[in-house]
Amino acid sequence: MKKVEVFCVIEKADGEYLAYCDELRATASGDTEEEALNNLKAAIKELIDYQGPQIFAPNKKRILVEVV
Repeated sequence: MKKVEVFCVIEKADGEYLAYCDELRATASGDTEEEALNNLKAAIKELIDYQGPQIFAPNKKRILVEVV
C-alpha cells in the first residue's frame, strides 16, 4: 500500500481518547493517545483495503483553508 496522508483529530472524552478522520469517516478509541492513533491507523488501513483506491475519488480536491 502506498503512503497515505489524512488529517486526523485526537481528543480526550469520558476518560478515553477518541481519534477520528472526518475525510474517511473513520473513528477509533484507546486508553492513551498512542493507542487511539494506532487503532485509527489500523481502521484506516482496513477501510482502504476494503474500499480500494476509489476511497480517494479523483473528483475530490483536498485544500487547506486558513481562517484569520
